[in-house]
Amino acid sequence: MAFTQSYHRIAIFISGILAVLTDTIQSEAFYVFKPLTTILILSYPLIHKNNNLRRFSNLVSIGLLFCLFGDVFLLFESYFVFGLGAFLIGHLFFLFAFLSVRGGSWKPKIGIVLFAFASVIFVLIQENLKELYYPVMIYVLVIVLMSWQGWGLALNTEVKKQRQLGLGVTLFLFSDTLIALDKFYFSFSIAGILILISYWFAVFLIAQSASK
Repeated sequence: MAFTQSYHRIAIFISGILAVLTDTIQSEAFYVFKPLTTILILSYPLIHKNNNLRRFSNLVSIGLLFCLFGDVFLLFESYFVFGLGAFLIGHLFFLFAFLSVRGGSWKPKIGIVLFAFASVIFVLIQENLKELYYPVMIYVLVIVLMSWQGWGLALNTEVKKQRQLGLGVTLFLFSDTLIALDKFYFSFSIAGILILISYWFAVFLIAQSASK
């Protein structure tokens, strides 16, 4: 039986649900299902490859691979900075992927909104960043640029699946915002669930944009 896109999406959904449940009950199985869900998402554009978007698909796949590295690092508190670095590299590959299609679409209004939002969050968390002040500042800049170009491509593409990129990059920014607030501003009980759900929806929409 062929592993169709529908079956693939079901597998991602089931793995994601199991990851959320095992995280909620603090089961060690979370260490399996969290990276497994990202692996399933990473494999989506590889298995269901769009040959008309080969360069874009390759760049997105590399970005997703670094997200997987980031996921594994963030399973351990002591490796947070490595996780930050892995996701930063992932965002750069997503940025290059978006630029490879349209060569850049810098819509001022979108950029202003994104930078304003990111600046507010950074101001809120900056006092607790300590030695992470500059790494986080660079990370914020990169994810804003990535999100800006994701929206630019979503609004200017003829590829139907790429029109969802605006939502994808917004969910990624939302997920990272929750991580920042939970870690450096104030902790709240449902942060973990919201972070996982928004993150996996984000990376799936990015992965899907590179599939057939």
